[in-house]
Formats: sequence, C-alpha cells, structure tokens
Amino acid sequence: MRRIPMLVLVAAALALLPDLADACAVCTTGRDDETRTAFIWTTVFMSLTPLMLVGAGVFWLRRRLREQEAEQAQADGPRARAELPRPASAPSR
Repeated sequence: MRRIPMLVLVAAALALLPDLADACAVCTTGRDDETRTAFIWTTVFMSLTPLMLVGAGVFWLRRRLREQEAEQAQADGPRARAELPRPASAPSR
C-alpha cells in the first residue's frame, strides 16, 4: 500500500518538473542539418511504405483478376459471350 502514494508522488514530480525527465532522447541530436535530414527522410520512408504495400497488393489483385477473366473468356470461346442474356432494363439496339 505504501508503493501507490510513492508512485503518485514520483509521477507528479516528473509532470511538474519535465527537465528532470529526459523524455526525448533525440531532441538534442536533431539540431544539425545532417541529422535533421535523416529524420525527415526516415519519416517519409516509414509513412510511404504501408501505402506502397497496399497499392502493390491492389495492383497485383487487379492484374490477377484480369488474367483469370481472360483465361475464362478464352476457355468459354466467342460463342459463350454472344449468348449472354441482356438485362431487362437495358434498351435493345
């Protein structure tokens, strides 16, 4: 039971005196241009990587679907395509 008041006291001291707690180890190293540039490019890379992975997955699925549709159309032949019924709401030509 004595640990809880001590933890509350330490947390309050750290919240009120942030200079005592070095919360960010890299805040002082980002002052020179070389380090700042490295942080910026790393952030850009880490932000774009998930987007590129999702985009690549969508591209691959779309390409694979088109390949399968082409294979199915080739297997069915040209006659199967002509025999497809038209929807009732579509105007006839």
